[in-house]
Amino acid sequence: MTTKNHNVLLLLTFFCFSNMLTSQGLIGKAVYKTDRTVEVSLDSTKIQADKMNSIQEQLRKAMQKEYELVFTTTASNWSEIEKLGQPSMATSGVQIRVAGGGDNALLYKNTKTQESVETKDVMGKLFLISGAMKKLNWEMTQETKQIGQYTCYKAIASREVTNKVTVAVNGAQTEQKETNTETVTAWYTPDIPVNHGPDEYWGLPGLILEVSNGKIKMICTKVVLNSGEQTDIEIPTKRKPVTDEEFKKIMEKQFIMMQKMYGGGKKKGKDSAFTIKIGG
Repeated sequence: MTTKNHNVLLLLTFFCFSNMLTSQGLIGKAVYKTDRTVEVSLDSTKIQADKMNSIQEQLRKAMQKEYELVFTTTASNWSEIEKLGQPSMATSGVQIRVAGGGDNALLYKNTKTQESVETKDVMGKLFLISGAMKKLNWEMTQETKQIGQYTCYKAIASREVTNKVTVAVNGAQTEQKETNTETVTAWYTPDIPVNHGPDEYWGLPGLILEVSNGKIKMICTKVVLNSGEQTDIEIPTKRKPVTDEEFKKIMEKQFIMMQKMYGGGKKKGKDSAFTIKIGG
């Protein structure tokens, strides 16, 4: 079977099952675990090897999070699952502070209208970001693998990503922009015929159970379909509305403020504090 015929067959299967499940009112929940690679560059002449190892271990644990995707045929909510008794983030005299979206972050996506609404928490203040969903030009392949009980197909996409890198030297900060081509690899299952996926990812003829962009990997560990429980998809409202660009500027200002508070990354006293910026 050629790749073209294979893709046509998958799409026909997707639409047939979608029509059937739409009438049944498909409701599902999927749990994902994340694993993220973070590069840390510190002056090895000013920090001991055991403290460097402590920083790497703390970052590894901080990036291992668990999320829940609640979905219907066309809409979904993506949010972090709250953990009780989080491990201490201070060992060996080193403390890590990770700037992120906050515990109250919620992402709503509607694949029919292709619109998304997201809340993000910055130091206790919630912001509302809405706009068109980002769409990747997926290339579907015939490669398969098993994730749990589901047979998944591989899809890949490329996109240009620009990141700002802040370099601090003797308290002075300089921002540099780096643009790279990022390859996204996804594994989706036509057995769950919705085009949802974790976080910002979507647009394949089946639920995305695993996705990786080389830096962060998200893999599904549990799926529950039509359990009979009452499930509501929430569209975030009643927050301070901002555009995506405005929110990026808010995060940049927050990052600079934190850097100034801790003296460009080093806090006075016997403990050292490093602020690592993760994501947007």
